[in-house]
Amino acid sequence: MATQPRQKEMMDSYKRARADIASLTDWLECELEKFDTRDDLTWSTVGSLGHVRKNLVETLVFLSGFEESEIQRSLDELHS
Repeated sequence: MATQPRQKEMMDSYKRARADIASLTDWLECELEKFDTRDDLTWSTVGSLGHVRKNLVETLVFLSGFEESEIQRSLDELHS
């Protein structure tokens, strides 16, 4: 079991990581909103968003323990 000072350090690091992830998620949402107003959509832009999507799926696989196929199936259900 972690000693009291180490426990506090661990909790502080956990809270910081969690807060940063929430902030990055908000920031990502703002960036996505910019694409909604663009008139110059290109396949390059679509490819870039596809790359980000893939990275996010990989991150969710890592954090959740779900298989990528399960996550993909869930995403597909949202669009059917």
